[in-house]
Amino acid sequence: MNDKKISIILSTYDREQYIGRAIENILNQTFKDFEFIIINNGSSDNTRQICEKYQKSDSRIRLLNIQKNVGISKARELGVGTAKGEYIAFIDDDDICEKEMIEFLYNLAIDNQADISICGSVSDYGDRIEPYFVYDDILVLDKVKGLDEFLKREKFNTAPPTKLFKKKLFQNIHFLNNVRIDDIHFMYKVFAAAEKTVAHGKPLYRFVKHNGNITGFIQTNKLDSQLLDEYLMMQKHRVEYLSEKVPEISSRARYSAWSFMISMCDKIKTFNSENCSKQYEYMIKILRDNLTEINISPFLTDRERLLLKKYVI
Repeated sequence: MNDKKISIILSTYDREQYIGRAIENILNQTFKDFEFIIINNGSSDNTRQICEKYQKSDSRIRLLNIQKNVGISKARELGVGTAKGEYIAFIDDDDICEKEMIEFLYNLAIDNQADISICGSVSDYGDRIEPYFVYDDILVLDKVKGLDEFLKREKFNTAPPTKLFKKKLFQNIHFLNNVRIDDIHFMYKVFAAAEKTVAHGKPLYRFVKHNGNITGFIQTNKLDSQLLDEYLMMQKHRVEYLSEKVPEISSRARYSAWSFMISMCDKIKTFNSENCSKQYEYMIKILRDNLTEINISPFLTDRERLLLKKYVI
């Protein structure tokens, strides 16, 4: 029998400057019926000591100490495996949650009988704060429409934070190890398992941007060839998985992969990323091989059509 309604999972590694704030954000939530699973992933600074101090002060905290960093995939897998809640939320150790976020997500899920509920967010760059999927509408989406929005990334991003999941969605889903960005490899599988998703753009989560953010290369002009390889591998596997599990979304999944390649090719050429020449040639070949289907895709934008003429045709 579940002890709590929600299991909140936080994996942390060498975040002594952020971890106290992250923990207090959760302990001060207006929703109180949760367990807080903190995985100290082999930290070498004072992160463990800070976590232990908070553990002594609040019985809802379950601290799992890993002696050596095993990567965020194994840490999250451990958290999900030990979670006792009906729902699961993932929080990053350097971000900020508004105090009503968990209550908002829980009520949104219950009111709409949804497997996944999502809120809006902002990006905090230190000198400025920018809205990140902020809107007033409530979107209630079935499996296909939920995946469609997931792939379009117009109403919410694909990262675990800002979302509340039914724990049952993680059955038979394995976390991929030895990768640098774990969530891109499992989140689409979670959405493929959900029958209903509900989203509201109320900004209740703050993504704090700093030099330690590994995914920054997607939003900036700095390209990392190894990370680009990982994204390309994910795109290939995602198309195959979604086409098999939810055939109705296969055309959107294929287009999403091509759209990513078009964008990355443009970035490589625009900013002279010579370290990505191998990836550039690979993407150009894929785009050329599929050019006929790409050109007749109803999802193709005018900008992408121009970039195809520039780089591919």
